Amino acid sequence: MTARLLGLQASIILGFALVSCGGSAAPAASSPAPSQAPASSPAAKPAGSESASAKPAASTAASPSAAASASAKPAASPKPAPTTLPPIPADTTTVALTKVAIPPIAGKTLSADTLDVDQAAHVLYATDRTAGGIDVFDVSTPSAKYLTTIKTPAESHGITVAKDINRLFAGQTGSKLAIIDIDPKSPTVNTVIATVDTGGKLRADELAYDPKDKKVYISNIDEGFVVAIDVTTNKVTKRFDNVGKKVEQPIYNPADGMVYMDDQGQNAIFQFDPAKDALLKTFDIGDDCQPAGEAVNPATSQVLLGCTNRTKQHTAVFDLKSGKLAGTFDNTGAGDMVVYDPKADRFLFAVDSFFRGASVGVFGGAAPVKFITNVPTSPGSHTLAYDETNKIVYVPDVQPNDGALLSFPLPAK
Repeated sequence: MTARLLGLQASIILGFALVSCGGSAAPAASSPAPSQAPASSPAAKPAGSESASAKPAASTAASPSAAASASAKPAASPKPAPTTLPPIPADTTTVALTKVAIPPIAGKTLSADTLDVDQAAHVLYATDRTAGGIDVFDVSTPSAKYLTTIKTPAESHGITVAKDINRLFAGQTGSKLAIIDIDPKSPTVNTVIATVDTGGKLRADELAYDPKDKKVYISNIDEGFVVAIDVTTNKVTKRFDNVGKKVEQPIYNPADGMVYMDDQGQNAIFQFDPAKDALLKTFDIGDDCQPAGEAVNPATSQVLLGCTNRTKQHTAVFDLKSGKLAGTFDNTGAGDMVVYDPKADRFLFAVDSFFRGASVGVFGGAAPVKFITNVPTSPGSHTLAYDETNKIVYVPDVQPNDGALLSFPLPAK
């Protein structure tokens, strides 16, 4: 994920109100802000309803605000991303949003690209380019608490927790991988203990960790190459040049031991074998999705793709076993990061530019994947994380001069 969506962040309170029309078909401008909305708003109907049709959205419903900023720095004057249509009540569950303070950037605009949770330690990590590091939160209870900010050598983009070795990996500006000690018993906890040069000049961005082979696969999105790094030696073991036009979120699939990485420019998914450091297959998605994010349910081999297509806004599902498109949904789209949690059996899609309002799209994880509901959030929130212990979803609050996180309970089935 990049900060390209920061230009879509709303700079006025109206932009926040547009996304919170949970149970009304009235124009979104008259809806209450989601932080003030009751948690008892109507839940969405199953995907079998007319509003949950698995057909792509019509191109005429696309948001007129299609351009995204590619800057990795906080936008000085973010422009609002107007909602052109109100939310569909049957597709929407409006709940109260809780603000989680980030003291070092109070009163500033948060620039955050990725969040991740150490589920065992109950710790949430969030990239914070405004503060120049990675924010750390205690999520042992439903109310998250800011702990500290880990300073990094450069701006952080993608991050991932490697719990088996107590490390946090962060893709950095300048094509570096930062390796951070997160062992609470270590004297160097929450510090960068090593960096690895991935061989480029721009961003080392999104990444995936393979605990079996102890390797990190990381994309250099602006330069079109992928690097494999052995984290037992902190050495680059393979560089894959000219992989894609815009390689995005990689994922590790424990079911087959493969790393998968989507390509926004080619509508493709690449399959890497980390044991051999080999690019095995390139799957044509078979849909004009333009994915920026993806997550896999290892039990079914179903991948939910975070489509960015602005003119045909939708979400797609790809089946790794058949190598074919499994379906599409027009209930939500035009977003970025996707996560899957096996305990909740849910896919969560951070949708920051949907023409019916920024939200988190919630999907059932079992095959066939089903759309459940959209939870309105805040314009520009293109990433997320899920605390499975307390069943809380976290997104960044990237509204101007409001540096914080937002959280809400995952809607019940």
